[in-house]
Amino acid sequence: MKKKTYKLNNNKKIIVRDLTLKDVSLSHKFFQAIPESKRKYFRSDVTNKKHLKVRAEQSESGKILRRIALFEKQIVGDSSLEIDTDSWKSGTALLRLVIDPSHSGKGVQYALAKDLYDIAHNKHIEKIVTKFMRPQKDLMDIYTNLGFKIEGVLPDYVHDLKGKEQDMVIMVASLEDLRSVHSFIGDWLDNDHSSIGAGEM
Repeated sequence: MKKKTYKLNNNKKIIVRDLTLKDVSLSHKFFQAIPESKRKYFRSDVTNKKHLKVRAEQSESGKILRRIALFEKQIVGDSSLEIDTDSWKSGTALLRLVIDPSHSGKGVQYALAKDLYDIAHNKHIEKIVTKFMRPQKDLMDIYTNLGFKIEGVLPDYVHDLKGKEQDMVIMVASLEDLRSVHSFIGDWLDNDHSSIGAGEM
């Protein structure tokens, strides 16, 4: 996928591009900076370099679309879009998003959302689903602001990395839902990235 540069409304620039095998060390540093109290709710151990290598291989092979946001050559955001290949679920993709806590609230998540919207639009995705554990309230706030709505909550459905049962929250957004929050996202990006064009949010 194409590398993109976004200028946030604080005049800082971030680069969004595909995750590659060359990024394993950067990814490790990024995930290590996230407090363990938050990492324990992740689906897998993202401090394991072997796992990070697998993630990068999935990105390079195109199996899963993985995009990273970089500021001053350091990763500040990690996102993925996994397109469902089941015919009865065609047009649906699963989204995951992780933001460096030190860059939370600075617009990184909205640049990644804009980037993933463009990709989803070009791939004719109609609906995006995200799943996370109930204690991840910061994620719920981000997804709500992006236009996602709660589809359901499954009690004690998953285990966190400490083995404790947790409720799983499922949120869904259509591409039209995401497009409708463009004015909100535009508040976080400069004018060069807040106008709607063909194939854009």
